[in-house]
Amino acid sequence: MIPVKRVCLLGAESTGKSTLAEALARRYGTLWNPEYGRPYTQVGRPRGAPWTSWEFTHIARIHCWYEDFLATLASRVLFSDTDAFTTAVFHEVYLGVPATGFEELVARSYDLFVVCGLDVPWRHDGIREFEDQRRAMHERYLEHARSSGSPWMLVEGPVDARLEAVGQTLGPLLD
Repeated sequence: MIPVKRVCLLGAESTGKSTLAEALARRYGTLWNPEYGRPYTQVGRPRGAPWTSWEFTHIARIHCWYEDFLATLASRVLFSDTDAFTTAVFHEVYLGVPATGFEELVARSYDLFVVCGLDVPWRHDGIREFEDQRRAMHERYLEHARSSGSPWMLVEGPVDARLEAVGQTLGPLLD
């Protein structure tokens, strides 16, 4: 059995990661791993309650567990909407201290990082709340991708342009 390539989409809030991950999975006839933090926030915790380190560790571990599970079912490539590094960034934003307890997941490698650009307008959806920190978070994701040792790319423009750009980079990785 040939291991699937793993592509991780990074980006600040409301940059089109979920839309792109789903579109890429459709284009390549495979699966995508949706972020776990969103449904956890929507249904898994009391509204307005202060966040805890345990919750971020839980989110990172479940997201990565599900990614590993989907990798056994995916065809050639798996697209992951975010990663444990993103969870660590949110830990720091919410709690004011670096995350601990899931460093091995933060260090997880991917065959390609795709950083979604800030050219998509920010949309409040009842969960998102860091419009003012969007640029700073974007810079952190770019730095993480640059320093990862993995291939990476920045995508901007409409979904079709992003799909095409990822396809041009991903094609040789899948051959």
